[in-house]
Amino acid sequence: QIYIDKEMEDSAILEEYFSALCGHKVTVTVAQRGEGLSRVLLAKQNASEYLSMKVGRTVKEINALEDLAKLLGLPKIPTVIESYDISNLGEDSRVGGMIVYRNGRPYKAGYRKFTIKNVIGQNDYACMQEVLQRRIQRYLDGDESFAPLPDLILLDGGKGHVHAVQQVLDSMNVSIPLYGLVKDDKHRTRAIAAQGEEIQINANRKLFSLMTNIQDEVHRFSLSFQQQTHKKKTYELELTKIKGIGEAKALALIKHFKTKQALKDASPDEIASVAKVKEEKAKEIYDFIKENF
Repeated sequence: QIYIDKEMEDSAILEEYFSALCGHKVTVTVAQRGEGLSRVLLAKQNASEYLSMKVGRTVKEINALEDLAKLLGLPKIPTVIESYDISNLGEDSRVGGMIVYRNGRPYKAGYRKFTIKNVIGQNDYACMQEVLQRRIQRYLDGDESFAPLPDLILLDGGKGHVHAVQQVLDSMNVSIPLYGLVKDDKHRTRAIAAQGEEIQINANRKLFSLMTNIQDEVHRFSLSFQQQTHKKKTYELELTKIKGIGEAKALALIKHFKTKQALKDASPDEIASVAKVKEEKAKEIYDFIKENF
């Protein structure tokens, strides 16, 4: 006997096939109670666990992605999601962060960092436009590290951010579902923003958890990059206080040694080689770093 969880139009054909295969009569029955129902439920659980193992997703993650697709009316389940955030501390330390979720989980090999280059003043919308324009252009130029395009883009921001970035996608003839992630006054994710409305997600715990995780992760990633950038700028400004050391030499030292500790551990000879200065100037830089860093 074979138990199934709902009626099937071809159950008679299945009975004939399995009866011939087994050499005795086999019946297909819809399990409604008792041992038959228990077996069906166990089989469904085993199938879910096997699916999770094969595709790297839990049932919770699969359900959350399915619910997201239904809620937003997406053409398919968003297997690849990209999320973006802008982080700034003055005009010298403005950056954008891009994270990728695949199958409901962070895919850190796909994370990308952007230093804002073309925006003057504090303009979050313009910064977000620049980041998305550069990301899409890299893909259009054939850069495989920016392939494929995502099934869904989520911006850290509201309807204004969505409207601004939609202009970029339209101008580049790229069609990707685009939404924003809106926080409440306590910086917790509360809704998904479309161009003309906000969609509440608090009632769906699985979906709320996924959206919160994505928004928290993109904020963490972009803030971390912004802090690294700000530190480098600070070190660069300090080094330019040395007579004869301009921005180019200061930046060369920072790029080569990467960390403050590595710069402190550098010898005068190493400093001379990287900054392309004479031994006397290298010793001056060495002493300055020891005293001030």
